Amino acid sequence: MPARRSPSTRPPRLRGLPERAYLTIKHHGWGDFLYRIVTAPLRLIGLEAGVRARLLRRAELRRMEAWYGENGRPVTVIVPTFGDPRLTIAAVKSLRRTTDSDRVKIVVVDDASGPEHQKRLREIAGAEVVLAPENGGYSASVNLGLERARPGDDIVVANNDIEAHRCWLEGLQRAAYVDADTAAGIVGPRLLYPDGRVQSAGSYRNLGAPEWFDHRYRFKPGDYGPAEATWSALAVTGACMYIRRDVLDDLGPFDDGYRMGFEDVDYCLRAWEAGHRVRYEPGSVLTHVESPTRGVDVGDRERSSQERFWERWGGWFDERNVRTAEGAVRVIYVTEDTGIGGGHRDVFEHLNRLQDRGYSVALYSLGDPPDWFALDVPVHSFETYAELSAALEAEEAIKVATWWRTAEWVWRASVRRGLPVFFVQDIETSYYGGRGWRHDRVRAAVLASYREEFRYMTIAQCTADRLGELGLASELVPPGIDLANFRRLGSPRRDDMVLAIGRSNPLKNFPLTVEAWRRIESRAELCLFGIEPDLRPDGNSRYIEAPTDVQVNELLNQASVFVQTSIHEGFCLPPLEAMAAGTPVVCTDADGNRDFCVDEVNCLMVEPDPQAVAAAIERVLDDPELRARLVAGGLATVGDYAWDSRIDQLEGFLSRVASRESLTEEAG
Repeated sequence: MPARRSPSTRPPRLRGLPERAYLTIKHHGWGDFLYRIVTAPLRLIGLEAGVRARLLRRAELRRMEAWYGENGRPVTVIVPTFGDPRLTIAAVKSLRRTTDSDRVKIVVVDDASGPEHQKRLREIAGAEVVLAPENGGYSASVNLGLERARPGDDIVVANNDIEAHRCWLEGLQRAAYVDADTAAGIVGPRLLYPDGRVQSAGSYRNLGAPEWFDHRYRFKPGDYGPAEATWSALAVTGACMYIRRDVLDDLGPFDDGYRMGFEDVDYCLRAWEAGHRVRYEPGSVLTHVESPTRGVDVGDRERSSQERFWERWGGWFDERNVRTAEGAVRVIYVTEDTGIGGGHRDVFEHLNRLQDRGYSVALYSLGDPPDWFALDVPVHSFETYAELSAALEAEEAIKVATWWRTAEWVWRASVRRGLPVFFVQDIETSYYGGRGWRHDRVRAAVLASYREEFRYMTIAQCTADRLGELGLASELVPPGIDLANFRRLGSPRRDDMVLAIGRSNPLKNFPLTVEAWRRIESRAELCLFGIEPDLRPDGNSRYIEAPTDVQVNELLNQASVFVQTSIHEGFCLPPLEAMAAGTPVVCTDADGNRDFCVDEVNCLMVEPDPQAVAAAIERVLDDPELRARLVAGGLATVGDYAWDSRIDQLEGFLSRVASRESLTEEAG
């Protein structure tokens, strides 16, 4: 037989291929594995992303057309206009070209333009033209159009400077009716500028100028991932707004007291108050000719509309009570489950310690009360997020999302009552590192969950920096250490024991720990702990399954060195726990541990290379002075992470949320 080729001499693209294939199947499934094989040639020449996007869009359009063919409802499209009708004529042509004339009626309402303009409007084909006797403003024009709508029709309000794209109506109508959890009474599309950039993906209250509203993802590329995710919206712009007939029947016409602006947000808020949802639907796409460089001067009509809006809605936004009758701040955390994990531990510590300080707290979760943590606060368990959100919506409280999947439901439950907070423990795209459209869409949905309306707290500077890149301000509230448990016991410490956590999550990079230990196996045992005992490697090793905190501290007090080789961590608490126990730490740069790990001061932070990690372990084993220096540095570090000081930070943050400090000041 020919000699077996050494892995180290394989071409770079083939090196480690069997291991990568195994990990892909294990963590991402056979579908993703097969997708990578099929698209490999496209990736080599840089065409995969573009081809994939076009294929996905075509499939999406076919699904919308198929649904509409079976379920399509009649619609009246109302197009207010004023002045030169050239854009209006072009808009009507695009609307007629992209809709079924048997199902769609178009009504153009002119707001008392000059005779020469009205003459041209009368010649529009495929639309009914209504000429207002006097100039009444946008809302008044919409209401005239509503009077001409066919009984029972759903309504679309559209600006006269839009260009409709294929399936724009099918997408909006499908979003209004399909899936009880996401269907909405008012739906808005993805609006693009003529140059293809995003103009609107739903509206939110402007962070820097809270007297105004702005559009999500404005000026981002048209294919910006988060703009392709579907989420509830505070409001959608009247440039194109789909309104279900039952919503129109509940709310009635637009408020024609708004002469210019704010009427669309007003109508959406009225819908929320009446129990209807508002949704952004990216599958529906229109171009809106509005210039991105239009003037910012505010005229009398705009100012009058703004004053009318805030007189009506200012208290709704800014005067929310989140205290009990006795004056205690009410705080509800929301988790997807209650399983063993550092993130859940941090949440549960917050709840217990806030309750000890007089807060009224509770946990809402899809999981049962945890059996691994002594959580002493009320736990409300639900079968579905929809049930959880419905119960949460009734509460006047600070409502805290803790994971991207909880964000939509927490925000939805906070539209009318309470104040939404997002406790971001990591930028959660890190959990979805696979290739392929499914992973791309999940990562986009994760980023879209970081809404502008949330107030943010996070645990590490790297996460705060990333949120800042997304335009979101946050406050640091790092985890604390239970120094009553994680401490030096004074018992003899072994000089031949390497301690590490054994986890298969690829971000933990556990194989690197094992490879490094193999190089020194003859002089040190590898002791692992966690909940995956099958990870124990052959040789001089053991695995402690599901130890208690007391047992972990005992292991730390026995160990010669604690090793953590993660690629990425939101914070990485175990090295701090090791420092508190007086255990020297060897680690790699995992982003979240930069806040407290200082190379050669309280740890050895080395390159993610087996030889580098092994050499660092041997340095600790061989050098008593180094061990003493690292232990002293670690003990000095953990003093800053006592829980009392961390809860002080948390209380300060919650106090600022409860008091509704200026959004302008915070954004600045």
